[in-house]
Amino acid sequence: MKELIISLMIWVGANTDYKIDFPVPQVEQMNVIMSQIIFPNYEGFYDYKKNIIYIRKGLDIDKAWTQGVLLHEVIHYLQDMNNAQFECTAEMEKDAWPLQKKYLKEVHNYIWDYDILWYMVISDCGQH
Repeated sequence: MKELIISLMIWVGANTDYKIDFPVPQVEQMNVIMSQIIFPNYEGFYDYKKNIIYIRKGLDIDKAWTQGVLLHEVIHYLQDMNNAQFECTAEMEKDAWPLQKKYLKEVHNYIWDYDILWYMVISDCGQH
């Protein structure tokens, strides 16, 4: 797992201006409360208070999609470590979704055609 996270960090560094010379974040599986009550629709999330990436139990780390989920959370980790400034938490997704899509296509030849309208809604601070 550590080697995978390092490779994801290197990929993010090559595709963004984020510095990547930080410790490798810990990755853990979500517990039952997280996956069923707190984050029922999340496949992964980054806990910025603990610097831990959580992924849903049962996701196969060898699958392209799971690696894309991990990349997404590594992006949030690196945003945090780089002290990236955002108007709101939702705005953090403006980098994460397109980079996840690019990674899936370039590295795994996996096409992720997410709903662009949904992306615009979930990555906006709602001030308009």
